[in-house]
Amino acid sequence: MRKHWPALSISLVSALVLPLLVAGSGSGNAAASSFGAHKTAGARDEVALTVPAKGSGGFNLTKGSYLEGFEFTATRPISISKLGAYDSNLSKLRNGSEKFATVQVAVFDLTAKRRLCEASVGHAEPALGVFRYATLSRPVTLNTTHRFAVVWVSLSNHYLANPELAFSDVNPAIHYLATAGLGAGGRRMTRTLVEPNWFFTVRVHGLAAINHDVGPNFIFTTPR
Repeated sequence: MRKHWPALSISLVSALVLPLLVAGSGSGNAAASSFGAHKTAGARDEVALTVPAKGSGGFNLTKGSYLEGFEFTATRPISISKLGAYDSNLSKLRNGSEKFATVQVAVFDLTAKRRLCEASVGHAEPALGVFRYATLSRPVTLNTTHRFAVVWVSLSNHYLANPELAFSDVNPAIHYLATAGLGAGGRRMTRTLVEPNWFFTVRVHGLAAINHDVGPNFIFTTPR
């Protein structure tokens, strides 16, 4: 609700209002797109995919080690600073992992056919929501013209299968294109981090693509 200020002197209004405007001007407080409001990780950090610990739906599952993630484009230039991995111990769902195994997470430029960055995410990494995040030694900036994918190799960890997410859980700075995997149906087991070659697309499958499997995530900032 818009606030109506009483009649005050210009200098007094400036003294009261200006600090509030400055405090709220960071990219972490950016207005939502048509997909709705999105939670942020801090004053400038933003989370690509929000998965609520409660109400995420789905179930924790592990039936071998898979390459999993999602394909996306950036709607504005963004700079990835941290790579994350789902830790089922942090969710409110039953059947979580008793021990979180260190996993590899990477971002691929699918247009240029190259790996942009990768990180090892272990149980000691800081947690935010249902993910643990490792900080990259150098942020990686993405353009708005290429297609990208963030993937992990699950190893012995649980992944979140068939969650109940919505487009409002996707940060408006990215456009979610598809669930990414390896092999037919994304069901080829692997312990090696490679570029995905299977995609369950939003264009064909709608929200079902977002609600396939959840494993990796990332935190980014918007370059000034």
